[in-house]
Amino acid sequence: MSQVDEQHLRHLARHLANLYQELNSLKYSRPTPPEARVMKPTPGPQSPGNWLYVSCWLEQSMRLREVAFNALGDVQVKIRDNETGPIDLCTKLAFHAQAISELDWASDLTDELEHQAKVIGRHCRQRTAREVADAEEPRHGAEHIARQLRARGIPTTADTIRGWGKSGRITTQPIPWGNNTQNGYLLTEALNHAKAQQ
Repeated sequence: MSQVDEQHLRHLARHLANLYQELNSLKYSRPTPPEARVMKPTPGPQSPGNWLYVSCWLEQSMRLREVAFNALGDVQVKIRDNETGPIDLCTKLAFHAQAISELDWASDLTDELEHQAKVIGRHCRQRTAREVADAEEPRHGAEHIARQLRARGIPTTADTIRGWGKSGRITTQPIPWGNNTQNGYLLTEALNHAKAQQ
């Protein structure tokens, strides 16, 4: 028996329905024009909507439709032809949350709904400057760090970056690399150390 809270599932389905409504309105918004004008505007057909939101809508609604049809089918809920849209499916999931929460695979459904809420929320609501600033800096391999430093006019090699890490001038931390791991370095640390040496 799956341990899924009925109220959590209901709240998640309603939240996802609201996100789908927001994404639906964004689908028809015009994409922002480029800052630099490339050529004179010409009359003619325009883009019907923003392809990024349309793509997200199509991809996520197909995934939702699959799990929602399975969940509603397992609790013997009929789905009419006009109720196959993602907003209607989320509403049905919220309405039948008690029966769905008792399914053996209800935790998988909850995971999928949480994942969709995260993906659609990221598309609908851009991150604020504060969220970007508070995000942890990713670690990269020595080759990437050396390439970034060379792009900023600081001549260096990957072996130099590795040497800085071994000597403790910059911190190292293992990061996944294929099936193995490699040492990861922070670009800001390497940049600060390289500037201090100049």
